[in-house]
Amino acid sequence: MRGLIANLVVVVVGVVMCSPTVRAQGASPAIPDNLTERLEELEAATRKIERLERDVARARDRVAALSWLPRYLTAFLDVGAFAVGGDGSGIRSDSLHLHYPRYKNTVSGQWVFMGDPLSTAINSLGEPADTAHSRADTDDTIHSHGRPSLIVNAVGLAISKAVTERVAITALAEWSPRPGPDRFDVPFAHIDYRPSDEIDLVISVGKIDSVLGVEYRTQDAPRRLGVTPSLLCRYTCGRPLGIEARLVQGPATLGLAITQGDSFDERFSPDDQLASSKLPSLSAHLQWQLPVGRGLEIGVSAMIGPQDGQPSRSVHQWHYGFDATLKDLDRWDVIAEVVQGRLRGRTSPELVQDPVAGLERARCDLARCLSYQGAYLLVGRRITSWFTPYARIDWRDAVLENGIDFVYESHTLRTTVGLHLEMTSRIVGKIEYTWNRELDAPAFPHDVITSSIVVSTD
Repeated sequence: MRGLIANLVVVVVGVVMCSPTVRAQGASPAIPDNLTERLEELEAATRKIERLERDVARARDRVAALSWLPRYLTAFLDVGAFAVGGDGSGIRSDSLHLHYPRYKNTVSGQWVFMGDPLSTAINSLGEPADTAHSRADTDDTIHSHGRPSLIVNAVGLAISKAVTERVAITALAEWSPRPGPDRFDVPFAHIDYRPSDEIDLVISVGKIDSVLGVEYRTQDAPRRLGVTPSLLCRYTCGRPLGIEARLVQGPATLGLAITQGDSFDERFSPDDQLASSKLPSLSAHLQWQLPVGRGLEIGVSAMIGPQDGQPSRSVHQWHYGFDATLKDLDRWDVIAEVVQGRLRGRTSPELVQDPVAGLERARCDLARCLSYQGAYLLVGRRITSWFTPYARIDWRDAVLENGIDFVYESHTLRTTVGLHLEMTSRIVGKIEYTWNRELDAPAFPHDVITSSIVVSTD
């Protein structure tokens, strides 16, 4: 551009010099003022264009460097609203021992609770609307006191990228704005390795998915049919540190995992920093697919290992369960699970009765004791491409004892109905209502109505 302007100036000057008037007068040519201003404007415009060209080139380089982001980064936002009966909690105290008189003469009898603290869950994270005076779940993140509210459930960012032909990384980070301190969590982060193209085998190491049951596969908000998890997800949806291998061979799928601790959801497992590291926990899941609908998968899973929250190798925990998943049989989808497990706990072999107060010493003072069993059935029917009503019934029967701190008698039956509205492939709305009933305790108000709008980039 500058060369063009210089040539133009030379031509103009030459024309002026060659004019008869100039030759006759023998004087130096004079450049008109308007031509000088025009040349200055052209030079300024040239400099501006060159700056813009450099900026465009830098922006093009940045776009090229970030061109993989739409393919490997996925963000989602989960916003909801809820209302819960009573004070928002799923437990009540039996301090007078009217319903569980066997704890009347025990120290722990002063803190006997009825119900399930997680039965009033209001989002996919399983957070209860309120934990009230619970001594087991002290992290009251919502703390609604029974007041209805709008809430940002979670903001998530998922990463999934192949590093080489056989190695990939996968991770999810979630941020949850809360009335108290905001919560930040990394639910999973693992490295995946595929050793062969001939065998469908993936080995993962890091913060991995559970291999127990099937609910863990759809526990995150963008993938869940409904809003809330089942009562059993706390036992099977955890993401422990460890290594796992998943092998698919024809209709059979086998998952094996060696983990540091159990597969309980760590958000509801306090004091898990003392997980035993002397021996790992072993878990497995075997599944067989039958040609019914788009597939009927029948599975069995089990886990055994040292109990978390105490250092002894001889105090064990175990879990086993059965599951079934039916996909798209005339637009019907069905998921069912049955689980049972136990944490043996440990009681000190010292004095069993206080000679002054005349009270029996509480059990499980060295390590908490837990026995549980339960089941759930989830049925959905896709009416149109965007409208799916669903229903779930889930049941949990559990007793949790923790020395003098507390005893929980949880015998809960829930019935949930809801609507899943897939407005687009990236915008999903859900609303559900849950009836909570205690099977071995008086009725109290703690039904839940909750909703969720999930918008994701992929």
